[in-house]
Amino acid sequence: MELILVGVDRSDTAREAARRAAELAASTDATLHMITCSKSSGDADDRSFLEELAAELPHDRITSVAAVGDPASVICDEAQRLGAEMIVVGSRRTQGAARVLGSVAADVLRQSPCNVLVAHTTS
Repeated sequence: MELILVGVDRSDTAREAARRAAELAASTDATLHMITCSKSSGDADDRSFLEELAAELPHDRITSVAAVGDPASVICDEAQRLGAEMIVVGSRRTQGAARVLGSVAADVLRQSPCNVLVAHTTS
C-alpha cells in the first residue's frame, strides 16, 4: 500500500480515526494523507490544526490539505486524484437514517473510488 487517506475534523472520533490510520500507514510503509473539510473558505485554523494533529500521530510520512466543500465528496475526490488505496473515516453517532455510521462515513462508503475502513471510534 502506498497511500492512505483519512478524513479529519476537530472531533475526538476523527482524532482516533487518524491515529488508527497512522498505525496502518506505518505498518504498511504507506504515506498518510490527512484531509479536513469546511463548508466555507477562510478557516485559517485548519492548517495549524492539521500540523498539530500530525505531530501527535505515530507515523513520520504525513501530508495534509484543507479543503472546502461537502466532506464526503471532497474526501472521495481527493482519494481519486491521489490514487489512494484506502480511505479511513471514523464512526460517529448521529440521528436518523445515518445513525449507524454517521452521515459522512455512510456517504464516503457510497462514493468511494477505493477501499474504505470505518474505524469504530465511539463507545
